[in-house]
Amino acid sequence: MTEKKNEYLNNKKFEEIIQRFQTCKKYRSRCELIIKDYEESAVRKKNKGKKFDGEMLNSYKTQYQEILREFDESQNQLATAFCILSRNIIQCFKFYNVEPDDAIQEGVFICFEKIDRFDPAKGRAFNYMTTCVLNHFRQLWRSARNYNELKKKYHFFLQVTKGCDNSRNVGKQKRSTTND
Repeated sequence: MTEKKNEYLNNKKFEEIIQRFQTCKKYRSRCELIIKDYEESAVRKKNKGKKFDGEMLNSYKTQYQEILREFDESQNQLATAFCILSRNIIQCFKFYNVEPDDAIQEGVFICFEKIDRFDPAKGRAFNYMTTCVLNHFRQLWRSARNYNELKKKYHFFLQVTKGCDNSRNVGKQKRSTTND
């Protein structure tokens, strides 16, 4: 993937891709349920000795394959858009203590987690996804910062306790040499 410096997302196209993804996801689930139901009814009819017409089942399987292809295509387009969004947020806000490549990957995953909650009637896709990614990156940054502070405190604690142990040992060594 070639990187462009001034890459941005067109909100209208972004919303169209999201809407297509949500629609395909809904139809995919619907077709899976219908196919499962047809297959179960075919088994029941065979067990009863009745003839089962598989023409409808085959048409739904064909339709299901078409929906899967469109679903995968929209999912790939969304992954690219979410990657661009995450990369631009990382470049803009420069979250220290956070690995940029890992953060971009997590940003894409968060967008896919939150995409079902997006409602075009309530707001813009770009704004919604930016808020989700930004909040997640802030949480990553806080976690990394708190972890580093904890490591520093623990390191300081180890130095203090080693210092106390060494001073006790030095005192014991002085007493043992004077008693001899």
